[in-house]
Parts: sequence; C-alpha cells; structure tokens
Amino acid sequence: MENAKTIIACLKLAGFEAYMVGGAVRDYLRGVTPHDIDVATSATPQQVKALFERTVDTGIEHGTVLVLIGGAGTEVTTFRTESGYSDNRRPDKVEFVNSLQEDLRRRDFTINAMAMTEQLDLIDPFEGREDLAAGLIRAVGNPKERFYEDALRMLRAIRFSGQLEFRIDPDTLLAIIQHAERIRSVAIERIKAELDKVMVSPAPKLSMGYLLETGLNESLPAGDLFALDWSMFPSSNDALSGWFYLLHHNDKQFEVIGAYRFSNHDKKDLQRALEASRLVVWDDWVYYQYTERQLAIAQTVVHQDDAINERKAALPVRSKSELAVNGRDLMEWTGRKAGSWLKEWILQIEQAVVNRRLANDKERIKDWFIDEYHRHT
Repeated sequence: MENAKTIIACLKLAGFEAYMVGGAVRDYLRGVTPHDIDVATSATPQQVKALFERTVDTGIEHGTVLVLIGGAGTEVTTFRTESGYSDNRRPDKVEFVNSLQEDLRRRDFTINAMAMTEQLDLIDPFEGREDLAAGLIRAVGNPKERFYEDALRMLRAIRFSGQLEFRIDPDTLLAIIQHAERIRSVAIERIKAELDKVMVSPAPKLSMGYLLETGLNESLPAGDLFALDWSMFPSSNDALSGWFYLLHHNDKQFEVIGAYRFSNHDKKDLQRALEASRLVVWDDWVYYQYTERQLAIAQTVVHQDDAINERKAALPVRSKSELAVNGRDLMEWTGRKAGSWLKEWILQIEQAVVNRRLANDKERIKDWFIDEYHRHT
C-alpha cells in the first residue's frame, strides 16, 4: 500500500487526481491485507510515464501502465469508459475520461467499484460498502449490461460467492440465469481460471450451488459433472484437488474435462492421483512411485492418515538415481549390450530395494542380480 500512496502523492503533486481502486479497497475494508493494489488516475498513460523513472507498458492501449518502485509493480490506469463488447470480453472502444465516478461505473460489482484516497478516505458512489457489510454481490447498475460487456462476470459473481462467502443479489442472480448461455463465448482459459479459484475458495459448496441454480454449468464443458455434493469436498490450496474430486465422484477419467486445457504437468498429476486413489493398499512402492502432490490429492478420498512427506523420507531410496547400481553395472556383469532387458531388471532391483527385500548396497545387489539373472535366462 505504501507504493500506491507514493504514486498517488506524485500524481497529485503534478495536478492529477489519483485513487486506490478495486479489490484492494474491498479487502482493506474487510480487514484483509491488500496485495495487488491498483491506482486509477486522471493522468493519461504518457503523462504517467513522464512522471516516473521506471514504467512498463502492460496495457497502454487500454490506459494501463505498470509503475515500478523498489522492484515492485503497481498498475496505474487512466479513468476510462468502455463500449461495444462485440466479443463479450474486450471493449471495442476505450475512451479516457476525467471522472472517477464514470470509471467506477464500468466495473463489475459494487464491492469492486469503490475507491480510496491516500488518506484512506472512501469514495463509494454505488453503495459497495453497504453490500460488503450485508455480504452481497450486486452488479453495478443494470446487471444485464454488465454481463453483455463481459460474460465472464457471471462466473466471477459465482466465484466471489465462495471466495467471500457472500450471497448473490436477486436481480444479479436472475440476470445470470437469463444470460447463462453467453458464457459459451468466453475463452476456456478464462473460464478455467475462475473455476480454479472456486476450487480453492473457503466455500466451494456455495459457488457450486449457484453454478447449478443458474444453469451456468449447462453451458460449460462437461457441465453435468459439477452436479455433486460439494459439502464433502475438503479444503485445499491446490485447485487440482477440486478437479480430482469432480472426476473421482463421477467415476470418470481425465479425458472428459480435457476441453479445459490443463498443462501437461497438471494433466499427469491428475491422472496419477486418480490411479493412486483406486489402489487398495498404499505400500512403500506406492509412496515411491507417486509424487507428494499426486498422493496429497488422492489422499482426500482414500483416507490415508500417514504423513506423505514422512513416508517418502523413510524410503530406502527416493529415486532411481539413488540406487547403488545402474545399467552400466548390469551390462558389465552380464557382458550384454544395452536393450529393453536393462529397464526390466532395473525395475526389479528398484522394487526389491524399495520394498526392503534387498539392501541398497552394490555388492549385495550384484550377488542378488547375478543369481536371479542366471535363474531366469
């Protein structure tokens, strides 16, 4: 907040208006330490750039400049109005204005449409503070217009309900029901980002209830899978746990949610967590084969009480690289060239060591291997 105050003081000294805006104001009023604090100003992007030594043009075509102070960045955006959302996402026209109220009027919900001076005085033209006190998510002005401007705002309202544990205003909720199909026009990456935030919110059950009540889920990929009892979903700071819960309780494989474009890393972790959750026993080999994240996700439904990191730390080896022997040793002992046989025997050695049937000692492994090798060849 100190950097934002410094920026505001500099802008005001130069004759411009400037305020802290958006979610940071909402969080401050809730008693939550604000993080990404944004500043809105009457100064144009070029005037902002002229005032500060270090800036980055992060969204200058829409009036946003990143001001860098002490290695930290603060977004500074010119007061603006927007119009003509032909793609239901970006404004066709952005017009810079000199009115803070006009700038706040274009925002999504009243609790996000407040501003604050550097002295922490509140500017609240749309009664956001009252809605904050009432635990209410209400669109600024006409909710239908807000959702026509950006259809993702419907899902954002639902996400905020779980994040803040707030109710959605009846008129705003009705507008979501009436325009739910418009969510299909939104890029899937943006949709997934909101759903990920739902998965890690304090009250995902509340958000999922609204998702079903509004019928918004019916316009999402694999939308029928969201119709679950989310009251049993354990709190997690990993969004992948929510997607795992969805698949596990619907008895589905990853492919049914492939449209959400997970990273290859997340896809693998989700598939492996599903595999682990279906294992009857978690022995040392399971703790060796699966990563901590994969097991932590699976653990939410298999009711394993063991501490994963402790079980992993107690293993004789944590990876193949810790084995006392390698493929070169096996080739030397047999006189054979490399081939698929090496992978098979290394796997057998891994399993024997991990399951404590064989000490991780080169000479002992050599004796065991030579005996087993000659017995099977």
